[in-house]
Amino acid sequence: MDHSLLLNSDWTPLNFITSVRALNLIFKGKAELIAVGDDFSVWPDGLTTPSTRYDSPATIRMLRRIPKSWPVPRFRKRVLFNRDRWKCQYCGIDLDLRSITIDHVIPKSRGGQTSWRNCVASCKRCNTVKGSRSLSESGLKLIKQPTDPNVKHFWEVHQVNRQSWHRDWHVFFDTHMY
Repeated sequence: MDHSLLLNSDWTPLNFITSVRALNLIFKGKAELIAVGDDFSVWPDGLTTPSTRYDSPATIRMLRRIPKSWPVPRFRKRVLFNRDRWKCQYCGIDLDLRSITIDHVIPKSRGGQTSWRNCVASCKRCNTVKGSRSLSESGLKLIKQPTDPNVKHFWEVHQVNRQSWHRDWHVFFDTHMY
């Protein structure tokens, strides 16, 4: 089943919901199907009942603002890898499950915590070079500073492949991430 990107009334991403839930919100007058460019944001395959076929919404927007606070989620390595785009944060090479490791920017042996702001994806070579030294001691530099993940990083954890990502969603997320 396709999913829909749910946007708040201010156009910020809230969450991903089922297409059935998206249709219910539209029918109840709580959300609207949005257009990206000249076309509505829908999946190519619709939802079919015995009597009717509905376009399957890919992107909808709430008509009223939903107050949303994002608590810092618990640490999960797969989400960290998604956040770092499956690239070594020291040398920039592309990584896969066999070659990726987690590096603690401030080493655990020096009191560094396993947290979103202290861990980065690293290749095995760079992780070995850094070891339990600081960045300045190892001579390595981070490509970007580690940050808390956003909803997109968690969404990808459940995806089988990139085809589950709708072509219109790049408008609402950091486009250089994809």
